[in-house]
Amino acid sequence: MSERMPMPGRKPLIVGAARSGLAAARLLRRLGAEVLVCDGAAETGARLAGEFARDGIPVAWGQDGPELLRGRDYLVWSPGIRIDHPLARAARAAGVPVLSELEVAWRASRAPFLCVTGTNGKSTVTDLAGALLRGAGRSVEVCGNIGRPACEAAPRAPADGVVVAEVSSFQLETVDRLEPKVAVWLNLTPDHLDRHGDLANYGAMKQRLFRRQDAGDVAVWNADDPEVMKRRIPAGIPAAPASAFFSIAGPVEDGAYADGPALMLAQHGRAERLMAAGEMKLRGRHNLANALAAVAAVTPLGASPDAIRRVLHDYAGLEHRMEPAGVVDGVEFVNDSKATNVASLTVALRSFERKVVLIAGGRDKGQDFRPLAELVRETVKHLVLIGEGADRIAQAWAGVPASRAATLAEAVGQALEQARPDSSTVLLSPGCASFDMFQDYEDRGRQFKAEVERLRVEGGVS
Repeated sequence: MSERMPMPGRKPLIVGAARSGLAAARLLRRLGAEVLVCDGAAETGARLAGEFARDGIPVAWGQDGPELLRGRDYLVWSPGIRIDHPLARAARAAGVPVLSELEVAWRASRAPFLCVTGTNGKSTVTDLAGALLRGAGRSVEVCGNIGRPACEAAPRAPADGVVVAEVSSFQLETVDRLEPKVAVWLNLTPDHLDRHGDLANYGAMKQRLFRRQDAGDVAVWNADDPEVMKRRIPAGIPAAPASAFFSIAGPVEDGAYADGPALMLAQHGRAERLMAAGEMKLRGRHNLANALAAVAAVTPLGASPDAIRRVLHDYAGLEHRMEPAGVVDGVEFVNDSKATNVASLTVALRSFERKVVLIAGGRDKGQDFRPLAELVRETVKHLVLIGEGADRIAQAWAGVPASRAATLAEAVGQALEQARPDSSTVLLSPGCASFDMFQDYEDRGRQFKAEVERLRVEGGVS
């Protein structure tokens, strides 16, 4: 296996033994490294020790102290662990490089990377970009924050293939040499402020994706987002990448945009109609923006207009993102469990013509829910609150008819009763993280769908 760029030594310490840590350990072992993994969470060892043992990978379970740096050349850092952890601070003080699993994957791969970041829409744009490139005949590996570790996927891509990666701000905290051939910034709204502190620091993490790009690369920007646009030329780079844009508000010179109901492809000031937005299966204006972003991203990599049309016509979207979840007694249920912040919730509420019954709440991550109050009053018939954030949300949205539920099953039952009289839609769009009650947003969405199915089978009894 050849590497694009050598690792900074032969003895890495991989910090965090979850999916990305295991993938990094396996990859670096294949590259001949003397790997050591550590994980301070005892429950991780109870769950995963057998898998590491089968691969012969040594792990220091229940340990993550600075003493583990002894004899180690660099760290591979899990995005789930805060970068102000004592081990990371000790490494930096000692001059030991701290790399993300994403960067390790990039260094070990020969294929160009298409990286997608932003607050919302990353998974849909990443998945759609992969589908568009496959439709154009490219060999594609889709990975990153979308669920598949980059270290597992990227080395499998041939040099003439493409690695399409969803990239979070947590991953970008520890990139150093990553240079995507195409990098996309979808939007920037307050999120993860419990980790990054404020919007300025959060935006600075996103900027790191573009820091190493040069004139041979392409940066794709959301022309409709002022927070993205004012950050679109990072300081300190030797040569700016070529720029492409996407917009649902009007024309761009290079990229993709909406012209009334039509999707348009723009190249060097010349525009070509792709298709009507109504021909796509994706629902909502936010998904129109997602589709345009994906088109702008894949065009520099050789996707033809005809291939783009074919894929856009058939692409139905991802699980847990405005996903139809079933109908009970004439009430439609929609699973938008991936809405883990107020910006995603805002988009979801604007996607319906009639008022909905909304299930919201969870771990709120320090967000301010007050700016949504007027929109919630306009779009929500009844609010069912769950999880740790219920009290803060209830205070922020005073005056909206609301009830509380201790479990998701109870919330679905209450929502059905509120929606039955006029066949309102029930929307699970929590606006919060899931970790107070569930393993992750996927677990939350699947439990929601299972509960809807149970009610359907039982004839709507709640």
